Order: sequence, then structure tokens, then C-alpha cells
Amino acid sequence: MSKMKQLNELINEMEGTAKYYLRLVDEFRKLLSSEEETTTSEEPKVEPQKELKLEDVRAVLATKAKDGFKNEVRALLNKYGSESLSALATEHYAAVIEEAGGIGHD
Repeated sequence: MSKMKQLNELINEMEGTAKYYLRLVDEFRKLLSSEEETTTSEEPKVEPQKELKLEDVRAVLATKAKDGFKNEVRALLNKYGSESLSALATEHYAAVIEEAGGIGHD
């Protein structure tokens, strides 16, 4: 076999190998982009927050009062403009429950 023919075959093999690697690179890019799309398109599922009722707040505050934090419970209600639990506005239920969780953990 002549040197030119050998060289030509070697060049053809190198071209084939290069094309193979370019296809691999393209496939990896496709996988990566589909992975990123999947990751970014998944919106975090937000569970609907259950509507708090007066009984829910009463249970939390009654427990705190029974545990010896009656003054803190009263101060918490006053903070939200209420003299009593029954006068507490419903939009403050979640905040009162959250803050009541910290009572006694100082």
C-alpha cells in the first residue's frame, strides 16, 4: 500500500472519530438542556394553607396560659389590638399562633 493511500485512510478514520465525538457532544448538550428545563420548569408545589379558626388559636393560647404564660398570652393579644381572643381579627390568627409558639422558649 502506498504511503498516500495509508495517509488517506488515516485521515478518513480521524474524520470519522471526530464526527463521532461531535455527535457525543451534541447528545450531552441535549441531555443537559433537557435536565435544566426540567429543573427550572418544576414549580414548587405550594400547599394551600388551611384556614385557621378561632378554635385553633384558642387551643394554642389556652395551652400557653395553662403552662403559666397567661400574661404573655394577654400581651400577645394586646399587640394585635385585641383585649380578648374573641375580639381578635381573623387575619391575625396565623401570626398569633406563630408568635405563641415562641412563648416560653426564651
